[in-house]
Amino acid sequence: MDCTHIREALSARLDGEDPGTDDVSIDAHVLACAACAAWTTHLDGLHRMTRVRAAEEVPDLTAAILGTGVVGAAPAAARTTPPVSPARWALLVVALTQLVLAVPALVLGDDPGATVHVARELGSFDVALAVGLLVAAWQPARAWGLLPVVTALGLVLVGTAVLDVVDGTAETFGEVHHLLDLAGVVLLWLVARPTTQRPARWIAA
Repeated sequence: MDCTHIREALSARLDGEDPGTDDVSIDAHVLACAACAAWTTHLDGLHRMTRVRAAEEVPDLTAAILGTGVVGAAPAAARTTPPVSPARWALLVVALTQLVLAVPALVLGDDPGATVHVARELGSFDVALAVGLLVAAWQPARAWGLLPVVTALGLVLVGTAVLDVVDGTAETFGEVHHLLDLAGVVLLWLVARPTTQRPARWIAA
């Protein structure tokens, strides 16, 4: 087998093509032929130089990309703190009012028709409700979690108040403050509703 045929086979094998000759015959010729051995070494060097070379230089666009806010930053509109809604302000007022009304029962044990112990327990419950409403006014994303509990409480209190007034066990004026609980339910729903219209990660705290 002549050198020309062997060198064509070597070149084809290096390119991953069919050399047309078995590897044993090719390798045996290269071992026996100094000229083909030198040619193979040179060919391997050229092939390596073609495949392995320095990467082309590219401009550093890191600052430009980060400056646009595309990577690792929220859109400008999302980063802007939205104004506090009227519902949040109203919920804040209701919560503070609820807190003030709970003080006599909590501190003094003063609640018409109840013992001191029961009055203080009711006052503690009202304080807990007021604190929950304050948290919802401050962080509206938490409003949905409070809504089921506050709704159940508000409806039950208003319902029992109506029943007590109807059967004469309570005076109408004495039960008016339960309307504050109902107002808290409505305002809590208004505060919670917009948080479902925005992606979760952009909900304003």
